[in-house]
Amino acid sequence: MRRLVFVSLLVALPPVHAQTAPRGTVYCCTDNGHQVCGDVLPPQCFGKSYREMSPQGTVRRTVEAPLSPEQLAKREAEERARRAEVARQRAEMRRNQSLLETYSSVADIDTRRDRAIEAVELELRQAEARQAQLVKKRSGLLREAEFFQKRAMPPNLAAALRDSDSELAAQGSVIEAKRRDIEAIRSRYEQDRSRYIALTESRPFPR
Repeated sequence: MRRLVFVSLLVALPPVHAQTAPRGTVYCCTDNGHQVCGDVLPPQCFGKSYREMSPQGTVRRTVEAPLSPEQLAKREAEERARRAEVARQRAEMRRNQSLLETYSSVADIDTRRDRAIEAVELELRQAEARQAQLVKKRSGLLREAEFFQKRAMPPNLAAALRDSDSELAAQGSVIEAKRRDIEAIRSRYEQDRSRYIALTESRPFPR
């Protein structure tokens, strides 16, 4: 019995923040369209938004109603989005600062771009030269294979043709990769160039 009485008293007690309010505080809320007030938080106000007021009727503070699970989830999602946006802005600031520290001028960007492209173009020319050699080698194998149109081709010649086809396919992949690398370099430096111009034009000139 004593335990039941103790539990009942706990349920009837108002929230802790209501008990620690200044003396003479009046608690008011709206319940079914009617204002309910008391010198302790009325039971009708539990779980609702209420106001802490002075005896003269001045609102000291407003306590919002506890959030529902859906509202809590929405608030957490908004907070995650806010933190993600802050992180994005900070990362963009770091990239911009790094860009300004990397290049000294637009001409510097163009020079580095041309130098990077020249290095890959050299590799591309070497790959194309190797491809030409492979094509020439395969042409010789095909001429040799013409002698065996009406009889079985020697195994070593058939293997050489298969190897030649594989080498040509691999070399073609290398060439395509080099061409993509050149376009990627152009695109990257063009992005850097545009960002550098936008950043330097927006910076105030030193007096």
